[in-house]
Amino acid sequence: MDKFGSDLRGFYTPWYYRSTYPAGLWAGLGLALILVIANALLQALAGVSILTLLFQSGFDDPKQVIKAFIIGIFPASALTGVLVWYFSKIKGGNPWDVLSLRWPQLSGLGWICVIGGFLLLMYAVILAVVTVFHIDLAEYTPGPNGQSPSTGSAGMVKEAMFDLANEPVFFWLAFPAIAIGAPVAEEFIFRGFLFSVLAKSRAGLSGATLITSVVWSLMHISEPWLAVGIIFLMGLVLGALLIRFGSLWLTMACHAVWNAVYAAVIFLAQPQ
Repeated sequence: MDKFGSDLRGFYTPWYYRSTYPAGLWAGLGLALILVIANALLQALAGVSILTLLFQSGFDDPKQVIKAFIIGIFPASALTGVLVWYFSKIKGGNPWDVLSLRWPQLSGLGWICVIGGFLLLMYAVILAVVTVFHIDLAEYTPGPNGQSPSTGSAGMVKEAMFDLANEPVFFWLAFPAIAIGAPVAEEFIFRGFLFSVLAKSRAGLSGATLITSVVWSLMHISEPWLAVGIIFLMGLVLGALLIRFGSLWLTMACHAVWNAVYAAVIFLAQPQ
């Protein structure tokens, strides 16, 4: 297994995650809530600015608002990352340890193996859910211009991304927000800061994985129940990867590749 890197020598052991958050449970939970609110406010502020300056539109067109807010994720995530870093230093914390920024001992082939395995597992999970519950994915797929399917909304973000795919300039402005901004901000807050806070409590590693997955999925409550459920399951998988490899870099990479593939498929599927 050396060609994959030393972290892949044993599949089950060792677990490399080490939680070191020093400020305590209640202080940590309060700070995590502030981070979630601050990220939402920063995204709203960036979105309003982009709506006014780039789209030159008001709030009367909901689709334009959502598209502007999506693009605004990128600058908001950078500022959120700075805030997470600052909060991780409270009570003498070391952000590299609090946020589990250990660089995994993986070769290039090892990275491909882990990220590829994550993607295959998630697609297998989706296939299983769709098959078991007899789900028609057409009911959750927008029209080429982002129109809602006849069964109801396919989700605000998904519909906006389908609409953006018809405007290449705006789409490629949104792409870094989806592929980099959202994964960085969400991983820093949930599987970085909040996970570290919970892992030091009675919840332990399994409880931290479950709770962060629930909270993370509920943050996407504007999307259909199918998407929320898949995000919850993805949170469990990402939590397991964090525990196994002790590296937020790896969960950010998996999250980023997932989002990038998702966005690229939407763009390529649009009729030319």
